[in-house]
Amino acid sequence: MSIFFSKGHPASLVTFTMRSIASCDFDTCPVAASPYGYPPSPAAEAIFLTIHIGALLACQLYTFYIADRNRWLEFSVPISIACLLESIGYAIRIGSSVDPWNVVLYATSTAFIIVAPAFIATGIYFITPEVIKILGKEHSPINIAHYPLLIWVDIVGFALQLIGIIVSFSDISTSTGLGHNAHYGTPIIATGIILQAVSLITFLSLFTIVLFQASLTNSHYGYTTFHPSHGFVPIAQRFKFFVAMLLVSTMCLFGRGVYQVIILSEGLESWTAKNQALFAGLDSFLVAEAVVGLVIAHPVLFLRDGLDKRLLRRNSNNPLIEERGMSRLVVGSTPCSSTTNFVQG
Repeated sequence: MSIFFSKGHPASLVTFTMRSIASCDFDTCPVAASPYGYPPSPAAEAIFLTIHIGALLACQLYTFYIADRNRWLEFSVPISIACLLESIGYAIRIGSSVDPWNVVLYATSTAFIIVAPAFIATGIYFITPEVIKILGKEHSPINIAHYPLLIWVDIVGFALQLIGIIVSFSDISTSTGLGHNAHYGTPIIATGIILQAVSLITFLSLFTIVLFQASLTNSHYGYTTFHPSHGFVPIAQRFKFFVAMLLVSTMCLFGRGVYQVIILSEGLESWTAKNQALFAGLDSFLVAEAVVGLVIAHPVLFLRDGLDKRLLRRNSNNPLIEERGMSRLVVGSTPCSSTTNFVQG
């Protein structure tokens, strides 16, 4: 493989012939010849590594320490998996900062970072029915039980990404870097990400309809739906914050998906793929924003159970109501669902 670059005057070109990139270092080879096309910034990678490790630990704290009855494992598990995969990817990129020519490290980090966001979307789809129950099931254009079906689209997309990654990196060489199979594998990866982007835009469209219908009802009547345990009550501010974080995170994932599709359509050796600033802004930052938003507004805090206890505190001045509330707790009646827990502030 021949590499040409200028030294001093543009007219003075020096030709280097490299038989193996495995023997390259910053003194003997241009970093543009590396699989990354640049030396990954250890500071930037450390920041994103810290964000994802922090989000992973926070998720465990919410689920296994703060949670009372409902641990929201259907949300915490996929988010935790995504944080773990992202953390591994950025840890490897830190190692690549001293040896960007190591194609094995490049392939491994790229694989982990590509597939991780699929798990974030899964966590969003799992909690969507509960969110819509609070706003009012009548506002949804489809049965709320059908929202988790979007996960199957993600599963197919995830499988295609894995197949594409295997094909793309099946003929990598420590001597020459990426092989010809990358040209066949990247379109498969792109197809998988397109499927996930379709599921995200479908969710955004349906959820926007729900919010629009609910906001119209709220503007007319001061509430969005009738809740069996409370009647007509306004939506709490903390729930509105949760919905905002849900929307922001989904849009971040969609934007990141568009960026990855552009990269993969142009090829892993394109200028877009080898631009570190674009990667940091349109992949690393967007995914980190999605994770942080969802962890800050974790369902354990914003969709938690414990309504009976709140009702007892609210009605503590009424001995009769308090006695009835206590009797419900003592006899062990079925607790209220978390749906009715945030319709008031």
